[in-house]
Amino acid sequence: MTTYLSNEDIHKLLPMGAAIDVLDDLFRQEAKGLVENIPRKRRRFEGGGSGTLMGGVVLGSRAYGVRNSYQSLLHDTETGKLLAIIEPSAVAWIRTGAASGVATKYMALPDASVVGCVGTGRQAITQLQAILLVRPITLIKVYSRSQERRDSFAKQICDEFAIDVQPVGSAEACLDGSQIIVTITNSRTPVFDGKMIAPGTHINAAGGNSYARCEVDETTILRSALVAVDNLDQAKTECGELIAAVDRGVFRWNQAVELHQVVSGQVAGRPSPHAITLFESQGIGTEDTACYAYVFRQACEQGIGIELPF
Repeated sequence: MTTYLSNEDIHKLLPMGAAIDVLDDLFRQEAKGLVENIPRKRRRFEGGGSGTLMGGVVLGSRAYGVRNSYQSLLHDTETGKLLAIIEPSAVAWIRTGAASGVATKYMALPDASVVGCVGTGRQAITQLQAILLVRPITLIKVYSRSQERRDSFAKQICDEFAIDVQPVGSAEACLDGSQIIVTITNSRTPVFDGKMIAPGTHINAAGGNSYARCEVDETTILRSALVAVDNLDQAKTECGELIAAVDRGVFRWNQAVELHQVVSGQVAGRPSPHAITLFESQGIGTEDTACYAYVFRQACEQGIGIELPF
């Protein structure tokens, strides 16, 4: 039998702490050669419709997953059986934050306590939730162009996570005193001047998963002692900031490392206490697949989901 899992089910089955552990394990598997990512493909169709296809194989989890815009299919790699049909948006929302959580765990200063978040949309919630689980955060500063939005977002995060959240009036104020910076916008132009980044800062650039988007500037890239991506092949087609820097000849793709190299210890996530580090998050299919395998196992144990007649 095949199990159907809704977004509502996923919220019950995939807490952020578990998602971070799942992705940590995923990147360790990748370092051992047990993972193959299928980079995202976007298509537009006649009549204005569009679709997305991505996925991957995670052999240590016996999982092969394929995601389109509205449903995902999870197969067992040993039997080929279709295990589950899963609504994808909740998993994508949680694992995007979890990937930044993993990067922060290995790349940020161990005692980092202040986060500056540029962007206050829905995706910013899981970014902050994940960071709170891996660092001793005491203050979050948030900025968006709308004062009403940043004020309401600050209250929401304060109420939900019981932490001091301060709405600020500029990106510069958001960076001031922050040891971790999150950018989670759909901006086509840099959201701050890289000259303002303090030594020792870690940046999660999580919003720019399109060649047309550009959240961080060239200065930020050049000042970063370590630039990590979740998948290099996908970054070459989707990471607008790095694509532009490569096109201008100021950055080379072999200067970037993949996150699995950092998690496994092949590359030091923090070259020095004063180093600036940058994680360029695109969101990849193997992250989805690893989470699908986890939620399917949890669903079986907890009796959650709908059994389909095939």
